[in-house]
Amino acid sequence: MRQLLCLLALLSVSACASAPPASGPPSARSDAPLAAVGFNLDHLDFLGEDVVHEGDTLRLVHIYAEAPDWRFVGDDDEGIACVDDAARAAVVYLRHYERTGDERSRRQAAKLLRFVRHLQAESGLFYNFVWDRDLRINTEHANSVADSVSWWTARAVWALGEGARVLAEADPAEAAAAAAAVRRVEPHLDRLLARYPAVADENGRPFPQWLIAGTAADATSELLLGLVALQEAEPTDDGARRVRRFAEGLSPLRFGDLGTFPYGGHASWTGGWHGWGNSQTQALAEAARLGLAGPEALASAEAEAQSLYARLLVEGWLHNLDYATGDAQTFEQIAYDVRPAAVGLVRLFEATGDERYAVMAGLAASWFHGANPAGVTMADPATGRGYDGILAPDRTNPNAGAESTIEAQFALLEVAAHPEAAAWAWAAPEPPRTLRWDGRTVRARTFSGPALAVVVLDPEAGASHVFTGPEADRFLASAAPSP
Repeated sequence: MRQLLCLLALLSVSACASAPPASGPPSARSDAPLAAVGFNLDHLDFLGEDVVHEGDTLRLVHIYAEAPDWRFVGDDDEGIACVDDAARAAVVYLRHYERTGDERSRRQAAKLLRFVRHLQAESGLFYNFVWDRDLRINTEHANSVADSVSWWTARAVWALGEGARVLAEADPAEAAAAAAAVRRVEPHLDRLLARYPAVADENGRPFPQWLIAGTAADATSELLLGLVALQEAEPTDDGARRVRRFAEGLSPLRFGDLGTFPYGGHASWTGGWHGWGNSQTQALAEAARLGLAGPEALASAEAEAQSLYARLLVEGWLHNLDYATGDAQTFEQIAYDVRPAAVGLVRLFEATGDERYAVMAGLAASWFHGANPAGVTMADPATGRGYDGILAPDRTNPNAGAESTIEAQFALLEVAAHPEAAAWAWAAPEPPRTLRWDGRTVRARTFSGPALAVVVLDPEAGASHVFTGPEADRFLASAAPSP
């Protein structure tokens, strides 16, 4: 089965593309596994710019590029570039270098890491924005200050941890500088962890109190990605403790189940779940794979995949679930909603070897190629542009800024690593259906790819199912429309 999927992914992917206006994949080249899923770094390269500062070359990433001429646009209150984007771009280039040995990506990553380190305050925390190409730091805006462990500090740690891991042999000096920068953040992390194991009731739900901002599980998940990478590169007892305790804070934060709101997803914060930045499954699966977190971490990641992620594949993508109102917000949909799920599913496949997670990862990535409410391409394989969002079934944001481009390319890069996932990146979905199967009412969605895939929500059994090939055919033959 795996060999068949791989062969079909590389030779017949164009047959799996969504109907227009989504575009088909480029023809296979020597980088066929990456090209086959539409991965392309051209626009991310375009968004970046090298700048010389105090005799050293750093690289910034312009925040916004507006259609139709892709001119750069800054923010009058924030600046032209930020750690948030540079850090995530560095992760993409580092992973690309690790996958391919591409020296250009290694150099791009190193320059981006230098930009990130330039924004580190004397305290060890990070500022976020620079005003201009002279790299003047915005020290005052609320989204830039270095006064706490923030989103941008978490993302800086993620990139620097990956830099320490990936560059250890190829660029020891850069790897050492990255690790040293993370070490300067550790006292602030230990102040968060001083609240361990306190738990407080937050609107009827128990929340650990030792996460970023007390209960920000979303930001903490991206911090954990960096701590896991650093621990892999430079293991220490304190590093292991930090990973374990942050994982212990994230693992229990799941509420509801497959059929009950909020559907078993990891809480982003006390107010609910949102797709963007909610990287808990990705971080927990990676920590578990490396033996840095207990079995409850992997169990929690699998539970989210089998409940909320399965639901998203069947019922359609969501942006937000509001705990107070019980409302589900469908729009806007952005690349940053999809990447945590797609890459989280890849990490689950790597941690467990369970092929259904690889199939789900590829199906999630098909959102970029037209399997979305607007039926449009959100990651252009010809240019590498990641478009900035779907606002409604008939309205999209045509701009292609840093976040959308980075998150799209990151998802596609990771899905391409496994033929079992890559085979489904261009799958075309049918509308979901309510069926009777095995004496129960289920919701199912069929995807056309190298074969048929069916994702099934089976709430009466408390389970979801992923069937492919002959198994999918047998399911469809045995199921009947629900009266």
